[in-house]
Amino acid sequence: MIPPKIDLKDRRILVICAKFFGYEIKVVEHLRSRGALVEFADERPGNSSLAKTLIRLHSVIIRPIINKYYIEILKRFSKNDFDDILFISPECCSLKIMQLFRLQYPKARFLLYMWDSLKNKGHRTPDAFLSFFDRSLSFDDEDSRLYGLIFRPLFFIESMMDSSREKVKYAFSFVGTIHSDRFKIIRTFSEEADKLGLKYFVYPFLPSRFHYWLYRLTKREFQGFSINHFHFHPMPYSEVLKILKKSNVIIDMEHPKQRGLTMRTLEVLGAGKKLITTNKEIRCYSFFSEDRVMIIDRKKPSLRSSFFEDNGNPISSDVISRFSITHWVNDIFQC
Repeated sequence: MIPPKIDLKDRRILVICAKFFGYEIKVVEHLRSRGALVEFADERPGNSSLAKTLIRLHSVIIRPIINKYYIEILKRFSKNDFDDILFISPECCSLKIMQLFRLQYPKARFLLYMWDSLKNKGHRTPDAFLSFFDRSLSFDDEDSRLYGLIFRPLFFIESMMDSSREKVKYAFSFVGTIHSDRFKIIRTFSEEADKLGLKYFVYPFLPSRFHYWLYRLTKREFQGFSINHFHFHPMPYSEVLKILKKSNVIIDMEHPKQRGLTMRTLEVLGAGKKLITTNKEIRCYSFFSEDRVMIIDRKKPSLRSSFFEDNGNPISSDVISRFSITHWVNDIFQC
């Protein structure tokens, strides 16, 4: 059941979000589909691997570039009178930048949604940063407890709900960025699947060739795998959905420094698929059931062949709808 929508017609909204596999576009498109008048600005001044690294390290080299970039954003929208300004997982915004936004838009409601943990964004004074927002939400339950944020998991797009009609081609699939211990786990699963005769699909993405050579030197599991085993362009969202719909089970591993459920986990829920995950926190969510979710030890990953034999018991549509983008937007823009 799709939840009732709050009225966003003619609401003037500015969305500030870093590019993240096209999900920022999905948010903007959804808001516009509900009648909102939406403007968008990339949260980062650049999206090259070097720019992302300098931003993540809070390098003094990038700070003047960031300040100039945000002054240009403020100039670009100086004639706009926004009702809401939504920041999604900001990393570049300093306290000074937030002050400038508040001065230019004193009547706007400032909203924050974190789809990454605050500690990963490097905010040195989280409480001071959070004080600029009128409503703050996070996908991370621990951040929510520590900083008084509203806990709100991520979302899936409702159009995925008809995926059960697709013919299953793969026992399992993985499409995602290779970081931390992900490739080690995927490599183990692939080797076990080959022994079991399971057909699978794996799309290991790396942000750059530099990452490949760095991992080749520092990670044992990369030995024996050439650069041709990896992809350096993210799979288009439409293609990701096609693979997901053709898979019985989806494999997903959260970053070791995160607790919240990944976007892929919620997409699996919306698509009615089964999930293999390393995230033990998933037991705390209303849709969890052992016949649909297999939790593995990331230090000793192993497949259980019986998990691939059926689709498991269906989950209530009322439970599923709670994690849709419609409900997600409702929670963020609630008065």
